[in-house]
Amino acid sequence: MAGRDFGKFKSILIIGMGLIGGSFGISLKKEGYAGVIYGLDLKQERIDTALEKGVIDYGYTDISKIPWDKIDLVVLASPVKTFKAIAKQIKPYLSDNVIITDVGSVKGDLVKELEELFKPYIFIGGHPIAGTEKEGVENSVIGLFRGKRFIITTDLSENDKNVKKLKKLWEDLGSKVEFMNPDIHDYIFGAISHLPHAVAYSLVHTIIALSKEKDINLFKYTGAGFRDFTRIAASSPVIWKDIFLENKENLVNAIDEYIKSLQDLKNLIQKEDEKKLVEYIAESRDKRLLLDE
Repeated sequence: MAGRDFGKFKSILIIGMGLIGGSFGISLKKEGYAGVIYGLDLKQERIDTALEKGVIDYGYTDISKIPWDKIDLVVLASPVKTFKAIAKQIKPYLSDNVIITDVGSVKGDLVKELEELFKPYIFIGGHPIAGTEKEGVENSVIGLFRGKRFIITTDLSENDKNVKKLKKLWEDLGSKVEFMNPDIHDYIFGAISHLPHAVAYSLVHTIIALSKEKDINLFKYTGAGFRDFTRIAASSPVIWKDIFLENKENLVNAIDEYIKSLQDLKNLIQKEDEKKLVEYIAESRDKRLLLDE
């Protein structure tokens, strides 16, 4: 534990008792964070579960009951489309020198809007590249962020004292911190995160349609390949609805590219062009194998 001070934050408020918020709180405690962790959620049962699991020390459903004067870091961990409404609700309660951050997977214009909404307080966008297909604080994972990337998206200098504090917090959780432009962030993750979720959902819908076509429950015959490929289709509908809509332009562009790629594959199959079909598959295989190196 030597050298770990978690950015010297004395008390942290996590807004949203879901998988990521819960994993953040319980991981902090496991890694030796000595400060106080507060939780806020609309539902009392989530607060109760978070308290039972040791995710938080104190929990609230009423914003006005929170000891705001003690909190020096606020973490938005609710669905991304709730961020702006939450910002307006909590701003009158914030104390001097507080830092606000988030763990949402969409940045872009949202970061800029939150920076403006929170002024004169400091908002620093953040995104841990970690998660599971499960949801809810009851599925919190100790060490979920260890060895994973954490992306900071801000116009502030990397040497800004507040940025350095947030960076240290995530490094002490075991994350590899990187800095990225918010718009570039959304282009990248629209392609390598949001598109795969969209594909997984649409593939399941395709099997639903094909099952109806022949009145056969095709899901009875799915094997490990289908289950592995579509695992993320078990992710939260509300969370992913928000992500899809907040990063609409990048996701639609990625979907268009995916459709073009599928059409190319379809054409090769229809033409029975064995040589190019092998090349198409081999290129994909080779690129995928590089991920395991």
